[in-house]
Amino acid sequence: MARPKRTVSPKKSPVKATVTKKTTAPKASPAKTKRGKKDKDPNAPKRGKSGYMIWLAENRARLTKPGMGVTDVTKAAGVEWGQIKDKTKWDKLAAEDKKRYEKEMAAYKKK
Repeated sequence: MARPKRTVSPKKSPVKATVTKKTTAPKASPAKTKRGKKDKDPNAPKRGKSGYMIWLAENRARLTKPGMGVTDVTKAAGVEWGQIKDKTKWDKLAAEDKKRYEKEMAAYKKK
């Protein structure tokens, strides 16, 4: 018995309409405009260092090896800092530096 042939309907190709959109420049709303960067006063006191930064200043020379980049040194320092159990020495120095900053900032704001 022979199979009947299927009648294949011709596929309709979708007609792509070319629609041109009017492009206009986006309107800048007053709430979304960027502000200019605030200028930093060169006479303002420097912020207090953290315990980690004080420790890093003491140990950077020991951690730096020839051919190491800055990021490699800081990665190695971060690993070593994480392994230190007693950080009270550097935290105490950081607290003193914070007091120094607050004192200098108070004097600076009086001007």
